[in-house]
Amino acid sequence: MTGKCSNPECPAPPHCHDGKDDYKQCEFWLENNTEKTERKEKPQKQSKKTNLSWTGEPFKIEDIAQVSRRTTPLFLGVVGKADAGKTTFLAMLYTLLLRGEKFKEYDFTGTKTILGWDVLHHKLKVFKNKVSFPDPTPSQYYRLLHFALRNAENQLKDIFLSDVSGEVFTLWAQNSDDVNAENARWVYANSNGFILFIDCMDLIERRNLAKTEIIDIAQMLLHDLQERPVIVVWSKADKKEKVHQKIKDSLKVELQNLFTNYTEIDISNFSVDDPDKLVHENNLKVIDWLLSRIIVATGKELVIDSKHKNDLFLNFKGK
Repeated sequence: MTGKCSNPECPAPPHCHDGKDDYKQCEFWLENNTEKTERKEKPQKQSKKTNLSWTGEPFKIEDIAQVSRRTTPLFLGVVGKADAGKTTFLAMLYTLLLRGEKFKEYDFTGTKTILGWDVLHHKLKVFKNKVSFPDPTPSQYYRLLHFALRNAENQLKDIFLSDVSGEVFTLWAQNSDDVNAENARWVYANSNGFILFIDCMDLIERRNLAKTEIIDIAQMLLHDLQERPVIVVWSKADKKEKVHQKIKDSLKVELQNLFTNYTEIDISNFSVDDPDKLVHENNLKVIDWLLSRIIVATGKELVIDSKHKNDLFLNFKGK
C-alpha cells in the first residue's frame, strides 16, 4: 500500500482530482493501493498506460468529455492576429504558476494537459539575456490547454484556454464563412469569454494597417457577443510608449464603444524588476478578471454565468 494516487496531479488524500466523493473509490487511487497478485507481468504494466483516461497531451474537441464528467468546464477564447503574443502569454501563464504565483480567488490544483504546457514552458527560456519564444501555432492546428482550479471552499472548476493560429482569426475577420477559418468559428461559438490581443510592436511598425486589422477582429467578436466578457491585452507592452499616441487613443476609444462587458490590460514577458507588474501581476490578472465576470459562486456549486445560446459544454456535460 503506497498511500498515494497513481495520478501524479491528484492530491489524494484528502481530495480526489477527478471529483470522486470518496477518493478510495477512484480507479487511479486503487491502482496504487490495491494488492496485486501478479506483479511479474511487465508487459501488462506497459499496456496499462495506454488505457489511462489522460495522456498529458493538449486536448482536442473530442477529449473534453474527460473532464466534463466531473464539472461543466469553462472555455476562454484567446483571439488575435498572428504573432500577437497569444501562445507566449499561455507559456508565461504556466511559468508563473510553476513559480508558485496564484490567481486571486483560485488555487491551481492540476492539469490534464501537462505535456502541452511543458512544451510551451521550456520554449520560454532565457539564454544570454535573450528569450526563446514558443513557435507560432500552425494555421490549421489547434489545441486546448487545461488547468483545474479550487477556491477557498474547495470547489473545483475546470478551465480550457484555446491556442489557435492568428492567421485563421484574420481570415475569419475578413470573411466569417471562409473555409479555412473553422477553428476561429469554433472558438467564437463556444467560448464563455475572450482575450483579444493587441500587438504593440505591430502598431509601431505598421501603424494604421495594424489598427485596422485589430478593429476588424473586434467587430467580428461583437456580432453575436451577447453578454460574454472581453479583456483586451496590449501585448509586448514594454514597447507601448513607442506606439503613436493618436493610434493608441483612437484604438482605445473604438474598442470601448464596441464592447460593454470589457476592460483592458498591459502585459509583457520582459522583466525590468522582479516582481514586475507587467509580467508577474498582469499576466495572471487577465485570467482573474475573466473568471470574476464568468464564474458565480452559488451554494455548493460553481456555475458559469452565461446566457449564450451556443454553450459547447452542454453537449459534453456528464449525466
